[in-house]
Amino acid sequence: MNKINEYPSKAKCTHEQNGYPCFVPAQRVLNLIGKKWSIQIINVLGNGNQVRYNDLREQLRRGWKKNKISDATLSARLAELSEEGVLIRDIHPEIPPKVEYSLSEKGEELAEALQPLIDWTIKTCHE
Repeated sequence: MNKINEYPSKAKCTHEQNGYPCFVPAQRVLNLIGKKWSIQIINVLGNGNQVRYNDLREQLRRGWKKNKISDATLSARLAELSEEGVLIRDIHPEIPPKVEYSLSEKGEELAEALQPLIDWTIKTCHE
């Protein structure tokens, strides 16, 4: 089983166990967004536009003098977020192929849920 699927993506909790709610779905989401650059990718795509790979990479690299996102990491995160249904990968049948990324409805909900965390982080960073 690969790392993204440490917790089954189709796991459903139908009831509480021992008085506690089932946290399997939450743990799966936390595992996904806890990976390097996931939150930043979701945040960049959160404006509702479709973004091409190179444009996304450049937006993610702005402001970083070192520790910039690598192509391997960006490709891996995009694949994982797509696999989980957070991103839509739109392939246009052109030569050369044109691929654009955007958030799915699920991804937009996640971006909205993450915004208070991002706001809090920015606020506490500058205190």
